[in-house]
Formats: sequence, C-alpha cells, structure tokens
Amino acid sequence: MVANQLIEQYGSFVRSIARQVKKSVSPRIELDDLIAYGMTGLLEANERFDAKQGANFTTFSYYRVKGAIYDGLRGMGWVSRNEYQKIRFGEQANAYLESAAQSKGEDLEDLASQVNSLVTIFVTSLEGLERQDFEDTKIQPQDDRLLELELKNTLKKALMRLPKADLELIKLYYFQNMSLEEVGQKIGLSKSWTCRKHAQVIEKLGVLMRGATTSM
Repeated sequence: MVANQLIEQYGSFVRSIARQVKKSVSPRIELDDLIAYGMTGLLEANERFDAKQGANFTTFSYYRVKGAIYDGLRGMGWVSRNEYQKIRFGEQANAYLESAAQSKGEDLEDLASQVNSLVTIFVTSLEGLERQDFEDTKIQPQDDRLLELELKNTLKKALMRLPKADLELIKLYYFQNMSLEEVGQKIGLSKSWTCRKHAQVIEKLGVLMRGATTSM
C-alpha cells in the first residue's frame, strides 16, 4: 500500500494511539509531534507486514506505532526508562507470540511455557535497556532492585550457555535495539525465519534460565 493510501486509511488509528500516549506525558509535548512519530511507525509496519502470515495489520502495527512514538519521546528526553521498557517489552512479546502462533498453529505450547517465555523476554529486555545509556529518574524500591539484580544475574548465566549464533541474535535485538528485520539482514536470514529463530532462542533461553535458577 502506498504511503498516502496508508495514512488515509489508518491515520485515525495512529492519532488515537498518539492521544493515549499524550495523556501520560508532559503537557508541553505537542500532539502533532506524537502523531508524526506514530506515522513513521505506521510506514515501518507497512514495510514489514506480511499478510500471508495471517496477522491483522491493525494488531501487527499497534506496537510498532506506539513504539515509534516512544522512540521519538526518548530521543527528546521526555520518557522514563520504565515507560520505555513497557512498550519495548510489548513489541518483543508480540513478536514472539505471533511467531509461536504461526509455527505451532492452534496447538500452542502450554500456558506455563508461554508465561516462562514472556518472563524471559521481559528480563532480557530489562537487561538490554540497562546496557543502553538510559537514565531513570524514578527511585526504585530496594526489594525491586534486588529482585531485578537476581533476575539479570540468572539471565547472564543462561546467556553464557547459548550457542554463538543464538547469542548474536539476542545481542542485536535486545541490546542493540534492532528490529527483527534488521537482525535478519545482519545474520543473513529472511524476516520470517528471523522471527521463528527468535521464538526458538527465547524458548531455549527460558529453559536455561530455569536451570540456572534451580541450580542456585
């Protein structure tokens, strides 16, 4: 779909997301700026979307539009680490669930395994943000900091046990903040295969993290 048609058809969708974000940020931030960031995300989503995979475009583009808005805010210094973490985790979890659903059809993995994979994504994205120069101005409770440290130590032990190719994917996607499409270009895989590979690596990493936890 060409850009003008895309914006005409989904412009109200982007504006509604921008208005949602506007409620949670400084009143000094202009709505038009948020919409502009969101439109960039919409165009990127259109480039990555593959209707053959069965996903709905609105569902597919939601986190990409919202993520582009938060990326813009982050670049302006208007968003906290916690806020950015939430949207980044949403993007990564959505990518995993889409790929898992496509590869396993209706016979998805059991709920406990899905939850474990999502926890793994959360901890990995948390560590990825920590490695970026991203200062959080909010004071985190002591108990939360200790739990976060324990989770990240568990993650580091598990990462050390991943094959080199799997570790490379994790580093590019979570620590260097690349999209899965960009990761695929870097490692020589198509977008669809990179998505499948990401889901496989996350499940493998989750198993390793459980093992690291039980051996502590």
